[in-house]
Amino acid sequence: MLLLISTIYTYTQNPKIEYENFKLQEDKKIVWQKVYEFKGSKDSITEILKEFITTNSFLNNLKYTNYGFTGFSSYPKISDLRGMPIAVQTAFNSFVSIDIKENRCRISISNIKFKPLNMDFGGIEMNTNSALEDITVRNNYHEIRKNNTARKTLSNLNKDFLKILTLKINKNEDW
Repeated sequence: MLLLISTIYTYTQNPKIEYENFKLQEDKKIVWQKVYEFKGSKDSITEILKEFITTNSFLNNLKYTNYGFTGFSSYPKISDLRGMPIAVQTAFNSFVSIDIKENRCRISISNIKFKPLNMDFGGIEMNTNSALEDITVRNNYHEIRKNNTARKTLSNLNKDFLKILTLKINKNEDW
């Protein structure tokens, strides 16, 4: 019985450091990761991704090197801003890494930073970027916050990343 429980526990997410496709790293940085399955060689996957990246406004700044793509994203906004904290209601960019292996690729998104909101408090201006970790990671603990603000921010970003990064292949068939 104990063996069964420990086996189940090892294959489930740790809610303190994982939420949807986000993982909290040892350095308290949040990384979004997803593995996509393909049928084909590394070269064929690379060609498909090259075309996808050039037409994807979020990824079109990435550069190819040795079966991978890296670079900073463009500045989209989270699509559903209802109930979101003011710090994440601006455009953001992030570091994107795509690693290619046989029959699959892994997309990692890190260093998510939101553009600053220019606020003037009687002559004192606030103009600093907000990092995703400022909203979602507990300050003195190595865990993701459990409050609705943090979870909703991660959930909405996850939905947007899945939508932006879903490869749609058009088949040209002769009738």
